[in-house]
Amino acid sequence: MNQAGRPKDLLTARVRPNTSRAARRSAVIGPSRAAIVGCLALSLSALLCAYPARAADGMERELVAERDAEGPPPMPSLSHQGLALDFEYAIVRATATDVVTGEPLEGPGAYGYAAALAASFALVPRRFYVGVAEDFASASVPSGISRESGGSSVVAGNPELWARALWTSRVGLAAGGGLGAVLPLPRSFTATETEVVRVVRVMRPWGEPHFQDLTMTLRPFLDIRHMVGPVLLEARQGIDLGVRVRDLRGHESRTEIGAQTSLFVGLRLHRTVMAGLELHEVYQLTADVSSPSCPAPCDEHRVELSIAPSLRFRWRPIAPSLSLLLPLSTPLRAEVDSYYAARLHVGANLALD
Repeated sequence: MNQAGRPKDLLTARVRPNTSRAARRSAVIGPSRAAIVGCLALSLSALLCAYPARAADGMERELVAERDAEGPPPMPSLSHQGLALDFEYAIVRATATDVVTGEPLEGPGAYGYAAALAASFALVPRRFYVGVAEDFASASVPSGISRESGGSSVVAGNPELWARALWTSRVGLAAGGGLGAVLPLPRSFTATETEVVRVVRVMRPWGEPHFQDLTMTLRPFLDIRHMVGPVLLEARQGIDLGVRVRDLRGHESRTEIGAQTSLFVGLRLHRTVMAGLELHEVYQLTADVSSPSCPAPCDEHRVELSIAPSLRFRWRPIAPSLSLLLPLSTPLRAEVDSYYAARLHVGANLALD
């Protein structure tokens, strides 16, 4: 814990701002360039190195097939053949904050609902993949000091396309990487929709670019997975490079850089049951995270940590799971004061042979 009482960032390098905005941007963008170049290089290397690798045969194919349905609920199966479909539905109860004062709203809390759909297709079985994802969300937010605040609305997220590659071994190790692109829908959020997305973004903080207003985002990422007996370890590290294609507001900059890390530990309790624990971190490197209680330059709300225990079942080709999402730090950008969410996830692998 640091002096301000915030959790120490263990997964990504913290950037401490100077008093001037120019100094803060210089300090942040300098080291982040190296991280961006490194992540892009490793992602492209994974895509290139997977091609000449020998195709799995015999026992290796059988072992890899047994692991196709494993992994954390928010992500499609890391290795699969044919088509992988994923559906997630989440319900969140949050204590919303007033958009004017930033103070928690009294009375009934805010409730949000989100549905995420994703599909991944294996161009080369268990080697090269392409995919697409789409989100839909709604929320009911109580009124604050401003008469225009509060309300309910349904918001469609920005679609994401990606391509990735994977290398696997017969000893249970798999590694790879890829590149995603979040394409902005041609719309601008209304005042009500702006308050709605402040609530729904905390349900999937790693997917925050899906609910950005007119912002195009590139998302290079790296994946690694290892299985040892009944234990599964999986991690994803990525960088979000966003460019706003609209007029800037307040302290916004044209570009925005963020980092995100997801860790998953699973324990197979039975051939068809796995208990898991997810740890997610989102770090806003250059975003304006100031609030009425923390004027710019502010570093208090730059990092978001969350944890999610889960229970996953498997009945080929379907793998449903239930999980809870709980915050370990201040929610993303302090857009709500506190929250907890329940998630239902259903994945299906279709071989298409």
